[in-house]
Amino acid sequence: MKYMFSLIAASLMLFFFLPSSPKALSVVSYPNPVNVLLYQGSSVSITINGNYQLFNKQKGTITPLSNNTTLTVKYTLNGVTITNGSTLDSSTLGFTIQETQGVYALSLLKINNTLYRGSADITIKNNSLQVINIVDMEDYLKGVVPNEMPASWPKEALKAQAIAARSYAEATKSTLTTNPNSQVYSGYSSEDARTNAAVTETQGLYVKYNGKVIQAFFHSTSGGKTANVGDVWNSNQSLYPYLSTVDDPYESSPYSTWSFTFSPNTILKSFGFTDSSTILYDISIQKKGANGEVGGVTIVTSSGTKTISGNESTIRSLFPLNDSRYYNKLLSNWFAITVNKNSGGLYVQTTSNKTAIAQINGQRVQTNSGSLIISNPENIRVQTSTGITSLPPTGTGGVSSIVVNGKGWGHRIGMSQYGAKSLAERGWTATQILQHYFKGTTVSK
Repeated sequence: MKYMFSLIAASLMLFFFLPSSPKALSVVSYPNPVNVLLYQGSSVSITINGNYQLFNKQKGTITPLSNNTTLTVKYTLNGVTITNGSTLDSSTLGFTIQETQGVYALSLLKINNTLYRGSADITIKNNSLQVINIVDMEDYLKGVVPNEMPASWPKEALKAQAIAARSYAEATKSTLTTNPNSQVYSGYSSEDARTNAAVTETQGLYVKYNGKVIQAFFHSTSGGKTANVGDVWNSNQSLYPYLSTVDDPYESSPYSTWSFTFSPNTILKSFGFTDSSTILYDISIQKKGANGEVGGVTIVTSSGTKTISGNESTIRSLFPLNDSRYYNKLLSNWFAITVNKNSGGLYVQTTSNKTAIAQINGQRVQTNSGSLIISNPENIRVQTSTGITSLPPTGTGGVSSIVVNGKGWGHRIGMSQYGAKSLAERGWTATQILQHYFKGTTVSK
């Protein structure tokens, strides 16, 4: 009997330590899921922190994932492979790293050294690996607000930012990015208790127009007035009455006014003139906005005249800045220019003084038959102290520098963040701030 008991005990021990077939755990559901593209490329590292399982979208199989496991995800011609030292799995359709119910109170994914809440969908698009964070709206906002507005700013400004960001994400209805192309998102790694509180205290609140959630655009600095959406993005203004210019009298920002100087070569290159012998003779701007926003820029060169028109991003890119803080382009399309010119040997005598000019074309002259504007500058001849001399149609020196003086930073549509800060400091609530910048809107769930 003693021998039989030992044999039975050994059998029981063997049963308890045999590996069991993986079973699906209870997957966490998100009340209002948001998709954010975190990575696109050929290979990425993902570390598991918390409760997760791996779902193979081709095979339908599930593999439990242990805490602190690091996975290497790679794109191949045959699909996606995932390894953790040795080959773990492969799929032609990709995988989902699913957050599950479990023993850990907080589950996070570390993707390229940044921690994110939620789950991750791994797929192939355009012969490239994509990792998309699937996360609840409120947790998504916790990774957005401190990156869009300093957590040290007044609470009502932070709450206004949270509501605006929530509205933008809800109305966009597509996969968002982590950069300013949509909203800056740095996940759990960037969270702050103060901005988390602003998200929690505004949970479920949106900016609405006629009962519909709007894309509540925001920007750093208006420069004293926000812009009409039709003046900077060529949108139909009548479709967006809530994105209209408003005064921003209390805004106090280091970017309210600014000035940058550009060389002729910089401007020529941005217009596509690459021949080093090309001379810039003149530059002018065409203002189209209610506040003087620029919608077109024209340059006159020795290789011809060229005009580029477009939205605010196109115009700003014509004046490139070697500074990543400003995304390497002019801060806004609300500006004026001063063109400094070399004389090039051409002057016009006025009643008060002698003024240098860069070109003959377009100048008004007095003839024996009356005043006229020169439209064909070929074969121009003038009387000098030494006789009659033929002149080139343009001066030889051209522009020496271009000074751009402007206002604001960003597209200047919707809510000014620095303006919201100033209003909050004056006692305005988040709702009052948002209704000031978005005309005719309400704030509600």
